[in-house]
Amino acid sequence: MTLNLAKVSETYFSKLFNSQRDGSNGSTKAKVLLVDRYTTPVISMSYTQSQLLQHDIILIELIENQHDLNVMKHLNCIVYVKPTKESIQHLTNELKNPHFNSYQLFLNNTINKNQLEKLAEADEFETIQSVIELFQDYVIVNQNLFITQKVDPPIEISKSTDSIVEESNSIISLLLSLKKCPIIKYEQNSIGLKRLSSEILYNINSNSNNNLFDDLNQKSDTAPILLLLDRKNDPITPIITPWTYQSMINELIGIKKNIVNLVESNESVTLSDTQDKFYRESLYLNYGDLTEKFQKYVEQYKSQTKQSWGENLNSQNLSELKKILTKFPEYKKLSANILKHLNLISKLDTEISKRNLWDIGELQQTIICDLDNQQALKIRLLELFDQPNIPTDEKLKLVILYSVRFPNANEITTFIAKLNDPSKSNPVLTVTQNALIKKFKSIVGPNIRSGTSNAAKNGNIGNIFNKKININNLFNNIGHNNPKTDNIYMQYVPRLNDTLEYLLAPTSLQENVHSINLSTLVPDVVSKQYGLKAQNEPVQDIIVYIKGGVTYEEARLVHELSEANPKINLIIGGDNLINSAEWLDSLYDAINESNETNIDGTRTERRAQLRDIL
Repeated sequence: MTLNLAKVSETYFSKLFNSQRDGSNGSTKAKVLLVDRYTTPVISMSYTQSQLLQHDIILIELIENQHDLNVMKHLNCIVYVKPTKESIQHLTNELKNPHFNSYQLFLNNTINKNQLEKLAEADEFETIQSVIELFQDYVIVNQNLFITQKVDPPIEISKSTDSIVEESNSIISLLLSLKKCPIIKYEQNSIGLKRLSSEILYNINSNSNNNLFDDLNQKSDTAPILLLLDRKNDPITPIITPWTYQSMINELIGIKKNIVNLVESNESVTLSDTQDKFYRESLYLNYGDLTEKFQKYVEQYKSQTKQSWGENLNSQNLSELKKILTKFPEYKKLSANILKHLNLISKLDTEISKRNLWDIGELQQTIICDLDNQQALKIRLLELFDQPNIPTDEKLKLVILYSVRFPNANEITTFIAKLNDPSKSNPVLTVTQNALIKKFKSIVGPNIRSGTSNAAKNGNIGNIFNKKININNLFNNIGHNNPKTDNIYMQYVPRLNDTLEYLLAPTSLQENVHSINLSTLVPDVVSKQYGLKAQNEPVQDIIVYIKGGVTYEEARLVHELSEANPKINLIIGGDNLINSAEWLDSLYDAINESNETNIDGTRTERRAQLRDIL
C-alpha cells in the first residue's frame, strides 16, 4: 500500500458517510453529523458543505452543544468524535437523552474498555447501532503531509508526560490508518524524541496484544521506518524565505486549516489540493514558473469562453445552445478560481516588494550556502541594516543566519547595534530578540549546519548580483529529480535531505555520518516478522515526523524525493505546521522560559544561602 493520505481519508469517509441505508431497497436517508472540536478540522479540510450534502448530511452540530439540540426523531445520527474524556462525557449525556432516532458511533482513535462500558450504560434507549474505530486522529493537509492533533491542556493535560501520550496516540492512529508497523528511528540528542519513541514502542507492543498491529506489514518486503526528528536540530529551514507557491502563501499571508484570510479584501479563500486542479499542479512551483502557469491558465479560460460564446450563442441549433448553457456553472466556477489565485498571487507580489524579499532572499541563500566571503557579506549586511524600510524581523533572520555561518564574528555586535538604532530600524529589537541572537545556539542545540547547495558545482554565484537581471530568469533549471538546483533563490536544501539520503543509501553519505546520529527501536511484531535483518534491509516506506513543527518546504522536498524514487514511499508530518514568524515566536518563548528558570534558580539559591546564614 502506498503512503497516500488522500486515499486513507477517502476510504474512511466512505465508511463514515455511506454506512447508513434506509430500508431494504438501500436508499439513503437524511442524516445528522455530530462532531467535536478535534474531528471538525479533520472533516472540514477534506469535505465542503456541498459534498456533505451529497452524502445526505443535512445538519452538522458540535457534540458539546448537545443540550441545545432540537429533538428530531425522524433523523438518524452519525457521531464522529475523538475518544477523549470530554467528548465521551458529552456523548453519554446525549445517549441518556437522545435527540435522534439512532446513532452510529465512529471514533477517530482507539477506545478503551472503560469508555465502551460507559457508553453501553448510557444507552438506556438502545439507540446505538454500531461502534467503529476510524484511525484518523490527525489532520491531512496534502496527500503527503499531516499534522497531529493536540488536546488543550486545561481540559485533558496536566503534565508533560500526558502530552507525550497524546502525541503518541495520534501517531499510532496514523500508523494504523496506513496499515504500517514500523521500525522507529529518532535523533539521539533529543530527550523529547527519546520519550516519544519509547511511548510509541510501548503503544505498539501493547496494541499487538489486541491484534491491531498484527499482519500490517504482510505486503511489505522490508519494514517501514518511522523517522522522528527534532526541529531544534534544524532551526534554519523555517527561517529561510521560501519561493514555491504553497510555502510562500503560508510564509507571507498564512494558511490555517487550508483557509487563507486576505485582510485587505476582507475575504477568506479555501485551498485544497484535492478539489482545485490548478492549486494541486502549482503547489511546488517556484514563483517564476507559477506566474507563467497562471498566465496560461487565464489564456485557456479566455480561449474556452470565447469559442463557446462566439460560435454557439449565435447558433439556431437548440442542442448547441443547451450545451453551452449547461457549461455556465463550469465557467463560473473556473472564473472564481482564477480570481482566487489572482488575488493570492497579487498579494504575494505585494508582500515580496514590501519586505524587499528579492534582495533579502538572495542574501539569505548567499550567507547560509557559503556563496560569498565574510568581508563581502559584512559590507552588504551593513548597507541593508542602514535601511529603515526593511522589516526588523527580516534583519533579525539575517543576523541569525550570519551568526550560524560565522559564529565568532566580531561584527555581530555592530549588527545588533544597528538593529537597536531607531533611525535605522523601526521598530528596534525587543529584549527577547536581542537575547535570541546571543543565545540562539544554546537554545536550539549544537547540531546546526550551514545549508547544502550546488555552490561547488556552480561556482560562486554571489557576485552576479552586481549585474541587472531579469527576475523571471532567476528561476531556471529547476531539477524535479534533485532538490539541489541552479535556482539562485532555492540553493538551500533542508537538513532532512541528508537524513533521508542516509536512510535510502547509507554509503553515499559517509562524510556526514557524524551529524546523523539515529537511535533505533524495533517493535516485537517487527522483530518476529523480519528477524535480525529488519534494520539492514533497503527502505521502501518512510514516515517522517518533526517534533517542533514541519514546514511546507520540507513537504516539497519529500514530494521531489518521491518523484525521483518511484519505489520509495514518503510522507511527512509534525505537531505543527510553521512559518518563520511562528518559529521565531517559539524561540522567543524558549528564551523567556529560560530566563524565568534562571530567575527561579537564583531565588532558590539565594534562599538556601539565607538559611545557611541564619
